[in-house]
Formats: sequence, structure tokens, C-alpha cells
Amino acid sequence: MAWQSGTTKMARRGGVCSERLTGVDVTLTPLTEDHFPLLVRWLNEPHVQAWWRDGTATTESIRAKYGPRVGAESATECFVIEAGGVPVGLIQHYRHADYAEWDAAVGVPAAAGTDYLVGDPAYTGKGVGSAAIALAADRALATYPDVACVVAVPQADNPASRRALEKAGFRLQEIRDLDSDDPSDSGPGAIYVKDRPR
Repeated sequence: MAWQSGTTKMARRGGVCSERLTGVDVTLTPLTEDHFPLLVRWLNEPHVQAWWRDGTATTESIRAKYGPRVGAESATECFVIEAGGVPVGLIQHYRHADYAEWDAAVGVPAAAGTDYLVGDPAYTGKGVGSAAIALAADRALATYPDVACVVAVPQADNPASRRALEKAGFRLQEIRDLDSDDPSDSGPGAIYVKDRPR
């Protein structure tokens, strides 16, 4: 069943979410295997590799990581970000409680998390990321009624990601190193929080 909050239209699980911001429709479409070649391309873009430090993405590595998240009930929901109908990036959300090590590393109680990238360089710096983050945060809060907030943790030295979060209504809680084995979490992380509206 679809619902509307402000200018955001979303359907519950499995649906398409959309928002109009800066003159372009930004939508979140559930990830499918057909999107995997795009993920390979985006994750190998230099502006993404600078922050998403999982090494060189291959068809096999994408299938191994994202295959289990497609078409099944997964603890992580993944979406392709579309701008004006063009696939331009990836965003995902999940309950921190479903990932105990990450939950402990971040240390924000009753949280959902979101991770994102705008992979097509032609769409960076245009508000697409902020719109997608706002949509994913709203969707996470609707999907997980037990969470009090949505958290994102970009590297502290990633100003573009931090600006996108601030434009999407997130506030900086703290900057610190996280206890994580993920190479993308190396260096101080900027812990951003968007609270559930009261």
C-alpha cells in the first residue's frame, strides 16, 4: 500500500519510492540481478573507490555480496537510485540489531543504518544523493517500527557525503574511529543520525 509524507511517495516493502528534488525525480527501485553490471561499473569509478574500499569489483564479487540480497527476505534491503529514470547509484538500509558487530561499533541504540553511493559521475553534486538518502531514511523508519533513528557513517574526511547527509536532515553526532574490519571504515568515521519524527 502506498503512502505519502510531504513530497515523498513510497510503497512499503518491495515498492518504488520517489521524491522530486531540484527538478529531477529521484526514485529507489529494488535491486535485481540485472543491475549487477551497473554495480561493477559504479564500484570501480575513482570517486567511489576513494571511499568504498572493497577493492576492484567484479561480476563474481558483486554476485557473491549482493546476490543473497535480491529476491529474498534479507536483513538488508538494497535499491538502485534512479534520477529521471536513469540508474545512477545504490543505497541500502538495515537494522543495526541484525548486525551485532556493526551495532556495537557504531553504538547508537535502536538504530537502522544506511549506506549509499552515486556511482555515475555525471549525477554527483546535483542533490540526487540527498534525495535518495532522505527516501531511504523514511523507508527504513517505516519498515522497522522498532528503531528510533537512522544512522550513516561516512569517513570524516568525505565532505560530499557529509553534505548530502546534512541536506537530507541528518545531524552529526560524533567523529571517532570505529572498531570495524571493513576497509571502507578505516580512519575516523562521522556518525550522522536522523531521528524518527515525534
